[in-house]
Amino acid sequence: MKEEQEEMDANQPMMKTESSRKARCMNQLLKWKVLAITFIIVSIALLIALIAVAMTLRKIDEKHQRKIPESRGDDNEVKACLEGFSPSPGESPRSAGVFDDLTVNEIIAVRDYLLHQTELNLTKIEQAAINSNYITSVQLLPPPKADTLAYLDGKGNKPERKAIAVVFRGGDDPPVVKEYLVSPVAVPTKYVARKIPGKHLDYVPFNARPYDFVEYIVVNQVLVNNASARLSKLMVESYDGYSFYPGCTEKCLTIRTTAPMGFTSEADRHHWITFARKMTGEYEHTVDLSLLVDHAGADISKWKILSVIYNNQTFASVDELVEKYNNDAIDKIKIPAPTKKPLFSSYERRGDPQPAKPMRGPELYEPDGKRYLVKGHHVSYMSWSFDFRMDSYSGMQLYDIRFNGDRIIYELSLQEAAATYGGYYPNPSWNNYLDSNWALGTASWELVRGVDCPSTAMFFDLVHMVWFGRPFTFRNAVCVFEMNTGKPLRRHYDSDYAGGYNFYGGMANQLLVLRTIATPGNYDYVFDFIFYQNGVVEVQTSASGYVYGSFYDSNSNPYSYKLHEHLTSGTHDHLFSYKVDLDVGGRKNSYETIEIGIENITERWFPNRTRIQKVLKRSVKSAELDATYKFNFDTPKYLNFFSDVKNSMGVKKGYRIQLESILKQLYPEDWMITPMMSWSLYQMAVTKFKENETQSSCIYNMNSPTDPQLDFRQYLLDNDSIINEDLVAWVTIGMMHVPHSEDIPNTATAANAVSFFIRPFNYFDEDPSMGSTNAILITPTDASSSGQNVQRYGTPDGPQCMPKKRDLDFNGTYIHG
Repeated sequence: MKEEQEEMDANQPMMKTESSRKARCMNQLLKWKVLAITFIIVSIALLIALIAVAMTLRKIDEKHQRKIPESRGDDNEVKACLEGFSPSPGESPRSAGVFDDLTVNEIIAVRDYLLHQTELNLTKIEQAAINSNYITSVQLLPPPKADTLAYLDGKGNKPERKAIAVVFRGGDDPPVVKEYLVSPVAVPTKYVARKIPGKHLDYVPFNARPYDFVEYIVVNQVLVNNASARLSKLMVESYDGYSFYPGCTEKCLTIRTTAPMGFTSEADRHHWITFARKMTGEYEHTVDLSLLVDHAGADISKWKILSVIYNNQTFASVDELVEKYNNDAIDKIKIPAPTKKPLFSSYERRGDPQPAKPMRGPELYEPDGKRYLVKGHHVSYMSWSFDFRMDSYSGMQLYDIRFNGDRIIYELSLQEAAATYGGYYPNPSWNNYLDSNWALGTASWELVRGVDCPSTAMFFDLVHMVWFGRPFTFRNAVCVFEMNTGKPLRRHYDSDYAGGYNFYGGMANQLLVLRTIATPGNYDYVFDFIFYQNGVVEVQTSASGYVYGSFYDSNSNPYSYKLHEHLTSGTHDHLFSYKVDLDVGGRKNSYETIEIGIENITERWFPNRTRIQKVLKRSVKSAELDATYKFNFDTPKYLNFFSDVKNSMGVKKGYRIQLESILKQLYPEDWMITPMMSWSLYQMAVTKFKENETQSSCIYNMNSPTDPQLDFRQYLLDNDSIINEDLVAWVTIGMMHVPHSEDIPNTATAANAVSFFIRPFNYFDEDPSMGSTNAILITPTDASSSGQNVQRYGTPDGPQCMPKKRDLDFNGTYIHG
């Protein structure tokens, strides 16, 4: 049968061809089906894989999101950061109440007690005139050092809290200023006139007093308002519609004052009043009109305008200027107001965005919470502890600074901030400011979290009563925080010089900063007190804020640069005086300079050769005049304070002062403003501690520059012995500032900072930071360095934590106490 079929197929070729074609079609269809099925299977597999990857990524993303876990306590989730150290309830440091500033209630108690003493004949400042007797300030008088140390060291009673009340006695004949000591501050029962530091009399001449709001208002009422009314036409026409008058609301001029206000406290009190447009950054909108006002004494009927300057022309009186202006007998000027937006003196953003897409910058956070303790104004950090307060006039003061419980510094305090200018016009050439006269301590206003201080900072309020009749609370005016500088405090990579290493050791530089920022007018000064874990203290001041603007024309070119249309700012310096009362191993210290000199010697091992090398030349200073220090590049020196107590190597323990920012006072010693700031003649001076030599400057100095209440040079004239005595170092740091266009709108803190260090010098047997558990030591596990042993000394390095969210809570006002 098969054979028959094959024969039939052989005899029918058309049938054979058709059959072959069908077979090929079937094979191709089968292949496509297989490919389609394979493609579908692969597609499904890929889809499943993609879903799996997406789910995995989602889980990873969720795992790394910083969110507070629910109460189930899953260790894999990121938890909120810990709170850190906190003081025990009811536990107070022994120093509590010793250095603390007066409370609102204490200030009110002192004020009311004095107002009720009829023999003082006091008027409330709100109703006071120049010829009234009124209280202008009340603040704490820090207790005597000997009494304080006896109490802190458990050998005496707690010192009584006393207040200083400054009273302007314009009603006396002659008018004077007096200071009264009032105690006890909680419930006052007695007062006594104080011998005021410096000349040690119980009064100061009236003309030397600080310029307060009572006088400011009267000067305006008696002199400026009347003159401005007569000059209204000139102002409007010259200054694009701007003028000065009481109650002005649009296109207003405001006034600036030069200082000192006179040269001797007995004879004169006068200064220049300059006008500026009242707009954002008014310090940079000065116009060319100035009045020289005489306001000496308490009899305002004798006050007068001595001179007027307009468009670089001087007139004997306002009437003369007005007459000549109206008669077109003088050169007139028209100064258009700036119209370009945003205003060049404003903080409104302009220029290319940085970064192009707004992004948050790096921030501090505290994974284990705060590592410092605060109780009142007592701060403890690692081995450090100290107390702080704010003097209403001179600024920040730190007391009883200890390391490992041992007192290193009894007092570290700002004494004065000075700025002296040069220029063509009275503003700036008459500007020589001492900021204590302007109550520098009260200029520490509210700090902004996340900008002025890190978000993690702790803030403190301050209370002042200066130039007002009631105390005010200055909210968040001081902050303290710990930070990582991003640079190691110490480190070493120990190479084996064979392609590997022996060890790496290092420690992050984590430190504590106490900060306040004072704005005594145009400038903003950032005052930092920095505590390092190796026993070093750094004192740093950074400058920001507005330059003190003055009117620009070509006459200013020898003194300054043009900063904007009609704007310049005189070349000036910034000088800061600090008090450092060191108690190294006790109160008995000596002071030496260690000069790094040069010696030329015969080579010990090659007698036919000579060698020039560095050599130490130690010189213990015996008396105060011998201890004044003026830097000399040819004779670099260490400035060391030491005691007879020795370290384990037999070397006397010391702490030295290292000056990082040295500025020479350029004015001659006999020039008229030098006496008021004679501390600036020295980069450092050393004196024997005395209770009547507690400050380097005085609030009465600026307005009596030639015959100041306190001339620092007087401290040196008795030339006391300073060998094994209680010593005080008076440190001057500073910088020169030639204002330039990048100071518009504001000077930046970068490259505008000055500092000095107080650092151990053979005080410890080794670097005290060696006790830190924040150090790290890495060693190889084997000779080929295939692995590492990492020693963290117990410091956690586990999961991150979510920092507490802290909103920007800025009020910007101070509160009536």
